[in-house]
Amino acid sequence: METLESELTCPICLELFEDPLLLPCAHSLCFNCAHRILVSHCATNESVESITAFQCPTCRHVITLSQRGLDGLKRNVTLQNIIDRFQKASVSGPNSPSETRRERAFDANAMTSAEKVLCQFCDQDPAQDAVKTCVTCEVSYCDECLKATHPNKKPFTGHRLIEPIPDSHIRGLMCLEHEDEKVNMYCVTDDQLICALCKLVGRHRDHQVAALSERYDKLKQNLESNLTNLIKRNTELETLLAKLIQTCQHVEVNASRQEAKLMEECDLLIEIIQQRRQIIGTKIKEGKDDEAGIGRSSETSSSDISFLPFIRLELHEDDNDDLEKEGISWS
Repeated sequence: METLESELTCPICLELFEDPLLLPCAHSLCFNCAHRILVSHCATNESVESITAFQCPTCRHVITLSQRGLDGLKRNVTLQNIIDRFQKASVSGPNSPSETRRERAFDANAMTSAEKVLCQFCDQDPAQDAVKTCVTCEVSYCDECLKATHPNKKPFTGHRLIEPIPDSHIRGLMCLEHEDEKVNMYCVTDDQLICALCKLVGRHRDHQVAALSERYDKLKQNLESNLTNLIKRNTELETLLAKLIQTCQHVEVNASRQEAKLMEECDLLIEIIQQRRQIIGTKIKEGKDDEAGIGRSSETSSSDISFLPFIRLELHEDDNDDLEKEGISWS
């Protein structure tokens, strides 16, 4: 059923075809969507009737219009009948084939929103509380206005009614360039949300685009992949940090051991130095005592030897007297 629903979806509004036109290229397009395309081609102060051609949004085939404009194109009655039967066969609920993703999001917002919603069609002041919101009309109605605007006949039987939700939730994101258009596709080239008119006649005409759901799934996949990589990297960093902490603890323990060992060796070295100092001091003292004894002995020997020159001198004088007697002179 979901495949069938995608075949019955307009490429412009991304909703089920409403009053579909059969284009010469065999593709279909909602009448209102085709009219919006013509309006987007109009210059300032130019009427829609002056537009004589436009491109098919599916195959880019140029559609030439007659003097009757869009009314000159055939209605795709068969497609409209299929859509009507499809809607009748669909049952309401979160798993309904006819319920689009946008409508399911609206239902979720309605269940979670506690904001009070007022009727947007009431002439009363203040307006009555809304009992239903029409997703097709994008308007919230009270019970009285709902009966007046949505009788049980075509085309209102195909409108989707949900629990009342705020207007901001209905409209969703609007195009920045086309104020009345909702964003329904993603421009990959500019990395921007755009509407169908941006792709058809705007500056995104030749850009690569993707469906919002496709882009969402891709971005979600990239985010999950990046998140997985970050978690993996975080685990690796935590493991590395634990190893670093353990290494630091080992370094602190080894440093304490080495410090204690070094202090012990220093104390031992100081003790050895003190012992050597005592030994050296003792030897120096003994050496001084020995030198003092040798000094006293040297003084005694020197005093004895000092008499020798006088003795020799006396001997020389005696010899001179004897030589003179013999008639021999020293000179």
